[in-house]
Amino acid sequence: MNSLWRRLFRRPLAWGSLVVLVILYLAMSLCEFLAPYDPNHLFEGHSDLPPNLIWYSPQEGLGPQVQTVALVNGVTREYVRVRGEYTPVKFFVPTDPVKLWGVIPLPFHLFGTDYGRDPAGKAQPVFVMGTDNLGRDVFSRILYGSRISLTIGFVGVFISLGLALIFGGLAGYYGGIWDWIIMRLCEFIILIPGLYLILFLRSILSDHMDTGQSYMLITVILSFVGWPGTARMIRGMVHAVKRQDFVSNAQLESMPSLVILFRHIVPQMSSILILSVTLGVPGFILGETALSYLGLGIVDPAVSWGSMINRDATSVSNLLSFPWLFAPGIFLVIVTLAFNFLGELLRDWADPNWKETA
Repeated sequence: MNSLWRRLFRRPLAWGSLVVLVILYLAMSLCEFLAPYDPNHLFEGHSDLPPNLIWYSPQEGLGPQVQTVALVNGVTREYVRVRGEYTPVKFFVPTDPVKLWGVIPLPFHLFGTDYGRDPAGKAQPVFVMGTDNLGRDVFSRILYGSRISLTIGFVGVFISLGLALIFGGLAGYYGGIWDWIIMRLCEFIILIPGLYLILFLRSILSDHMDTGQSYMLITVILSFVGWPGTARMIRGMVHAVKRQDFVSNAQLESMPSLVILFRHIVPQMSSILILSVTLGVPGFILGETALSYLGLGIVDPAVSWGSMINRDATSVSNLLSFPWLFAPGIFLVIVTLAFNFLGELLRDWADPNWKETA
């Protein structure tokens, strides 16, 4: 572990990636507390509103505050900022009760304004990343959407890697007819283009499903498509490692085959498995995004980054007019790069042939 931390601090990109991923997954787990509004709450008269959070004004001084924005063109949804009208942003703002993780009641959000509680009716809601065409807060939707988009990556990789270890390990260790059957199955799945296979499997199943069913269905489909390539790689490595002397000694001691496979052979492939996980997580996230973008994934009222892109990134002209709507795409790019940089570090650290240099 000491060598891992030393190498981590020597790679700024890997260290920054770790920090980014920790922040994103903490925000995902605390989205009910961090998001100022419900992801499906509609703010009338605030559709396609640009971000209105500022940090300084002559009236309020230094600090987070909201500048009032007025609509000047209802066709192009063009807004202008109103001088002299500001709403302070407060912390631990009371709101309608929500439940953190569906269990712990929360009577407040981390931040917000007195919108809806101001007797004068002048307080404005805070939109850190603007609103969409229905007047929903983009920042809140990104936080809630990360719960599906980020979780589906780890769940999918866990299922896919488990299948690859079982089938690839059995094929490489036992060989013979098991090797032939498993490899022919892998080749059959790999021969079909992945996107077409995903679309086919999704289209033949029921469209009348709730959020939980859709989530599990997408995870299973992506796992089914993703495991054969990793299984072929594991099979080749197991086939090579099983001829080593330490495996022969374990066989002479009459150890069970599964014990030999998972205690003596799999640890020799740790660098490759780590690389598969860190590259597989963003791959599953992008797979869910593609399905949701095509209308075959998560749909309203549930929210994910893919469903947000499907609804908001409808055209180039729309993104040019309302660039804040592409925020989910930026988060996808950040997560993909972060996993790649961190995976490269973990792969080098787990590689038995790597030696730390001074």
